[in-house]
Amino acid sequence: MGLLRNKFILSCAVWLVVRFARGPLRLLLPMHYQRELFSYDLPAVQLVIGSSRDVVQRVLVRGAAQYPKSRIMQPLLAPLIGRGLFASEEPDVASIRRMFVRAIAQVDDQAVAAASVQLLGAYRERWHREGTLSRLPVSAEMSRLTVDIVSECLFRTRFSDAESDDFTRLFFRYQLLASPLRLFPWAGKRVVAPIRLMRQRRVSEQMRALIRTRFVAPLRAGAEPIVSSPFARAVAERERAGEETLSDERLLDEVAVMLLAGHETSASALSWLLRELADDADLQVRLRQEVQPSNQPATRVGASADTSLLRSLINEVLRLYPPIPIYPRDATAADTIQNQAIAPGALILVSPWIIQRHAKLWDEPRAFKADRFRTLGGADASNRFLPFGSGPRACPGSRFAMAEMQALVTGIVRQFQLRPLAGRRATPLGNLTTRPNREIYVALEPLAAEAEGAG
Repeated sequence: MGLLRNKFILSCAVWLVVRFARGPLRLLLPMHYQRELFSYDLPAVQLVIGSSRDVVQRVLVRGAAQYPKSRIMQPLLAPLIGRGLFASEEPDVASIRRMFVRAIAQVDDQAVAAASVQLLGAYRERWHREGTLSRLPVSAEMSRLTVDIVSECLFRTRFSDAESDDFTRLFFRYQLLASPLRLFPWAGKRVVAPIRLMRQRRVSEQMRALIRTRFVAPLRAGAEPIVSSPFARAVAERERAGEETLSDERLLDEVAVMLLAGHETSASALSWLLRELADDADLQVRLRQEVQPSNQPATRVGASADTSLLRSLINEVLRLYPPIPIYPRDATAADTIQNQAIAPGALILVSPWIIQRHAKLWDEPRAFKADRFRTLGGADASNRFLPFGSGPRACPGSRFAMAEMQALVTGIVRQFQLRPLAGRRATPLGNLTTRPNREIYVALEPLAAEAEGAG
């Protein structure tokens, strides 16, 4: 019996590893969307998956100091962003976070919207010129567009067309190589894949070289316009406050964080939203009627009972496809959560992907409901809607992202009818973010006024 039991356990472990190797979200089973807390005693660590509002409060909000970002993420992110804000818990993390907040605060919603509209116009002309409107690679184009917007708003400069194409293509390649197997300390040791690691380092070196040349070198040289940008002013304010001057390499780390985190949320959400719109012509009509020039929606995450359809749509996409599907945290001390003992060193997974699809928290949780956040029940989303995180480590760029997404969606639906194209459906990649695992293609048919303007 003991031998049979060991074989069964080994078979289960192999099955889990195979599923996880193909994508971390594949490990989530129906039961994870029904119950609130799971604890697994793995060979090297206690693994806890928490999916309740109480867990969000205990781990991400009230107990944030006791549950720092997990060390398991560092090997996945360090090649790309080094010691940057999202990769580690450096001693100066509070001052770096304040620097990010100051930079973003200098760009108001109107400036974000204006930059978004201007750059969308340039992209629209390129789509016309290149003949890609009939088969637009949505994920790639939204990535390029949002990188340009965050660059223009926060750095006052941006990549060339060729550089932005290289940068976003490399980032997608990096995510494909960021093996989720390395997330967990299987049998107490990291999983090593030498060829994959070599390729990942090569991709990250190319990306960092692009960032260094286009942003860091001009900033250090005091070149305009970047030296007068919101990011540069925030760096200078930090140093005037007596903080240690950032080395060139550390500055590169933080610029990489700003660019990557600043565009990925919007690019991912826009990809999924444009697919949903392409599949529903009636929804496009409703949205187009709402976003007439005389009726501009406000920019907020969450909602009140009178939320606009546009904001509700964006929130619903962020609910179903939260940019970061899992927040790993390390328990630094013994604790008890919902009567479950938490051992020091335990790995805690707080998953927006689970929480925002959980049967106990949402009506028809897997359904895309355009008006969900227009009702009072949908708007009351405290601790169950956290696409930008929660607590002291929440993403400081949520306002920027919402203003950007609303401006871009408004501009696109005013000018184009979106049509779906046949092909294999994309699913969330899930290695680092929920960006599509393959390209989403949509046809953009210019509306009458747009066609006349183009002619």
